Amino acid sequence: MHRSLLTLAFALGFVEGQSAWKIGNAVKTTSGTVIGQASGWKSEVSEYLGIPFAKPPQDDLRWTAPQAITDDSKVINATKYGWACPESASRASQGRPGGAASSGASDVATQREDCLTLNIYTKPQVGEKKKAVLIWIYGGGFVMGSNDNPAYNGAFLAEEHDVVTVTVNYRLSVLGFPGVALPDKNLALLDQRKAVEWVRDNIEKFGGDPKRMILHGQSAGGASVDYYTYAWTQDPIISGFIPQSGSAALRMGANAGNATQNAINQWSSLSNQLGCGAVSASDVTSTLACMRSKPLSAVMDATAPKAGASGMGTWGPKADGKTVFEDLADRGAKGNFIKAPMFVGNTNNEGANSGGKVGAKAALASNCAPRRAAQLRKDAGVPIWRYIYAGEFENQKKGPCSANSEGACHSAEISVVFGTNPLKKGGPDTENEKKLVATLSKAWTEFAKDPAHGLEKMGWPQYDKSKPSVIVMGGKDSADIKFESVDKLDTECPN
Repeated sequence: MHRSLLTLAFALGFVEGQSAWKIGNAVKTTSGTVIGQASGWKSEVSEYLGIPFAKPPQDDLRWTAPQAITDDSKVINATKYGWACPESASRASQGRPGGAASSGASDVATQREDCLTLNIYTKPQVGEKKKAVLIWIYGGGFVMGSNDNPAYNGAFLAEEHDVVTVTVNYRLSVLGFPGVALPDKNLALLDQRKAVEWVRDNIEKFGGDPKRMILHGQSAGGASVDYYTYAWTQDPIISGFIPQSGSAALRMGANAGNATQNAINQWSSLSNQLGCGAVSASDVTSTLACMRSKPLSAVMDATAPKAGASGMGTWGPKADGKTVFEDLADRGAKGNFIKAPMFVGNTNNEGANSGGKVGAKAALASNCAPRRAAQLRKDAGVPIWRYIYAGEFENQKKGPCSANSEGACHSAEISVVFGTNPLKKGGPDTENEKKLVATLSKAWTEFAKDPAHGLEKMGWPQYDKSKPSVIVMGGKDSADIKFESVDKLDTECPN
């Protein structure tokens, strides 16, 4: 098998020029030589699935920061998705983020700790020799989700907009967020950073431009994007950010109270449940070897959230002074974040997934975190755009939004941006929906190509609370783009 793959790699050739590019071309990377295939959806697009960007975080590497791959001699058949990162058992049967069933993550049998992989969708044979790159961080409350979700397929963007799309896996729940210093508390956020570093080092061979890479994500992925802007100010790598329906400031609310002691108690309880004994505040690593020896199923069963627990559960980001900061408000006020353009927003009815109407007050309040993020950038002189997605279409009612909900629910914009409605099989797009797909997919990719000016070229104004500058996208079977004032939209937000 190994030899046949290597023979195929030589047959395809390690070609980096556009004129000689073959679909699924063998590409030499720091992880090994990867061999892709034609996208089953867009046949001129090359897709590379399940590329490892770090060593498997299992056995002695369970609960450690992601480790770089040091052996590039392997040949990798990158023609199927990698393993999904493990979820708590009671999460496995819940609806997937993004409004489409995952092809793997909903099945516990397809989950492994060896899950730190990414997917690449590219069309190097045409267009720019070095294309802008969009790196996607999925949502799911930090307890579920994976990059094999059909809603996140990047082939449409690569085909229609001459960009490279990358989708990243990261550890979830207790495996990604142990909450105690081992020495790192937020391993999943380090996974995301390691993936960004891998893309920087390798994407040029796939036709991408390592100097034009943006980070975008939704919900927990949006919060991750926002965390990134505060954590990596000395070495940003990324040139633009799109946090969708997610904020570092909102996620910090999960750390209320004595967060450090609560995390230690939770970790100690887990150790006890696994039969490894309790730990103390002075030595949370005392039973780590024992805990690492336990089967994955035992760990995930022990951390399954109780009925009625919040979506993020208790195994989420915790302040560590490295990737998440307790003094976030102060850092924001001082402009202590990456000074790169941002395009930030939310849907107009984030709570609609559960069915029916949500209170107007709750719906309006969801605008407040994007408003705050936008104003911070505005105050720091950073190019900033703000949007509210209001598209409401019948085929979305069969996906992320409940049939009797009103407005655009949490995650409704994802498949419109990616152009992946056909893969969700919720029914055909209306003509207006097709128009909105064309507009939003262009907006996201134009931002990636030129974060400081791409949206200006579309005639979209930068955020300014004194002017009608909030970009309202769509409506009920509508592709309209409107510019509204904050006075009209943000009545529940503090000044």
